[in-house]
Amino acid sequence: MSRFKLNILLVVAIVQANQIAVGETGSDLKFIKSPIVEQNPNPAAPLAAVLSFEANKEVTATVEITDGEHCWDVSFDKRKTADHLPLIGFRPDRKHRLSIRIKDADGNTASADGLTFKAPSIPDDPALFPRIETKTTRKDKVEPGFRLLNPRRRVPQGAQLDDEQQRRFGESFGMLLMVDQEGTPVWYYQTDSRIAGFDYRHDGHILFVTADFRLLEIDLLGNVTRSWYAAERPQGQAENSEDVPALTFHHDADVLPNGNLLALSTKRRRIDDYFKSEYDPNAPRQTQWVMGDRAIEFDPSGKIVWEWDAFEHLPVRRIGYETFSNYWKRRSFPDTIDWSHANSITKLEDGSVIINFRYQSAIVNFDPKTGDINWIFGEPSGWPKELQSKLFRLKGDIRWPWHQHAPVFTSKGTLLLFDNGNYRARPFDTPTPVAQTRSRAVEYEVDVESMTASQVWTSETADERPIVSIAMGSASELAETGNVLVGYGAVFDPSNIDEITWQNRRGFNQITRCIEYTRENPAQVVWELELKPTGSGPEIGWNIFNTQVVRLPNK
Repeated sequence: MSRFKLNILLVVAIVQANQIAVGETGSDLKFIKSPIVEQNPNPAAPLAAVLSFEANKEVTATVEITDGEHCWDVSFDKRKTADHLPLIGFRPDRKHRLSIRIKDADGNTASADGLTFKAPSIPDDPALFPRIETKTTRKDKVEPGFRLLNPRRRVPQGAQLDDEQQRRFGESFGMLLMVDQEGTPVWYYQTDSRIAGFDYRHDGHILFVTADFRLLEIDLLGNVTRSWYAAERPQGQAENSEDVPALTFHHDADVLPNGNLLALSTKRRRIDDYFKSEYDPNAPRQTQWVMGDRAIEFDPSGKIVWEWDAFEHLPVRRIGYETFSNYWKRRSFPDTIDWSHANSITKLEDGSVIINFRYQSAIVNFDPKTGDINWIFGEPSGWPKELQSKLFRLKGDIRWPWHQHAPVFTSKGTLLLFDNGNYRARPFDTPTPVAQTRSRAVEYEVDVESMTASQVWTSETADERPIVSIAMGSASELAETGNVLVGYGAVFDPSNIDEITWQNRRGFNQITRCIEYTRENPAQVVWELELKPTGSGPEIGWNIFNTQVVRLPNK
C-alpha cells in the first residue's frame, strides 16, 4: 500500500483540554503544559493516538476514554514530561471523550477534562482491509480482552495474474489487526511484507516474522523498536537492522526471558538420488535442492548462541505430502523442495525446545545443549531404528494429528495444538479426500515416562459443521476462562468442498475463522469471527496465520 494513499485516510485531530482542575485544596500539583491528544504521526498504525502533557512534579497518569458505548482506561508510570504516550482502543470514525488524572507521590491529584478525539475511518479499498463478521453466543463465558490476528490477503480467484504478480500481491502486504468482541477494529498496523507468526508481549511490543526473512519488533504506535534480518537472504542487506548469519527467518520467533531471540531458519542441501514424486513411488529419482529447518538462538546483536540442524538429526528421506510444493520456489529459492517445513518453535521451562514439523506431521523435543532428541510426538511410520524409542504411542481409539500447527503446553501440563488433518497419510499411501478432512483443536495428556499420550479434549463435536483448514492455524489456552481460542487459518467454502482435491486446491477461494470454545466435553462455541472475501469480480480472499487474546499494557 502506498504511504501517500494511507496518509489521505488520516484525520488529524489535535485537541487541547478546555478544563483543567487542581484537586485537593492547598496542593501545588498542576499542569504546566495542558494535555493534548493528537493523531498518531506514524501512518502505519492510524487508529492510535498520542497524549502529551507536562506537570510541575513527577506523576502517574490515568486516561479514561469513552465513545459513549465503550469505556476503558490507560495508565502510565511516573513521569514529569509526557510526550507522545500511546493511546489505543479507539473505534473507527467515532468521536471519543478523554479525561486525564495525574497523581504525585504524596497522593495529590489534578485532572483535565473536555478532550475529544475523532478516530479515522478504516480503508474502504477491498485490497487493504477484510470484511469482518462476528457472533457471540455466550457472553458470560467469553474471555475478556481484544483479539489480535494477522490478516493475509490472497490472490482473487479467477484473477488474470502471472506467477510474479500473484506472489507480489500476497507478499507485499502485511497486517496486524486488533478487534473487540463485536469485531470492531480498535487498532491495526500495515507494512509492506506479509506477516507470519507474531507474539504480543505484556509491554505492548509485538515481535513478528515477515515474508522477506526479517524479524521486527514494534510498539503500539507502529514504530520499529528493533529489527533483524537473515544475512544470507536473497534480498540482501536490510537498512537499520541487525544482521544474523542465517539463510532465512520463517514462520515463528520468540523473545526469551534472557533477552535472546529464538527463531526458525533454514539450510539448503543438494541431495543425490532424491524422490521426485509424493504419489508415485516408482518415479525416477534425481539430484534435488532440499530445504531443511534450522533452529537458532541469538543475542540482540545477532550473535548465534546455539543452532540445531534438522538435516543432522532427522531422516532426510522421510518425506510427507506437499514436500514437492512450490513453497520455497515462491520465496526466491528456485528448484528447491520443502522437506520438513517447521512452523513453530518454543523453548520450554526445562530448557528443552519443541519444533513442529508440518510435513513430517511430528513435534520434536530436543536438548539445545547436546542436540539430542528427547521425544517425537506424531504418526510413527517411517522413522529409523535409532529413533524408535523416542516415539510416543496413543492410548485409546483416537487419531494422530496431521500437518498440524502451534503446539503448546497448557497450564495443566497437557499438549494443545491445531490439527489441520490434511491427507491423514504419508507418501505413498492414499490420502483421505479433502471432503472427508476435519480440522480441529485437540489436547493430549502426555506421559514422558511411559511415552504414551491420551486425548482429553477436542473442539470437534458430532454435530459441528465440518471445517477444513488447508493451511495455517493456531490454538491457545486463555488465561481467565480456560477456554481455547482457535484460528482456522485457510478454510474452504463448505458449499463446494466436494469439488476440491489435493491437486486442484489452490484454484479455490478461502476464508478464515476464529472460534472460542469452552473446555467442556463436548466443546461449546462462545464466540466466532469470520473474515469475508472483499471486492467483486473477482473477490479477494483473506487468511490468518494465528490469533491471540491480548490486554492493553499499562505504561
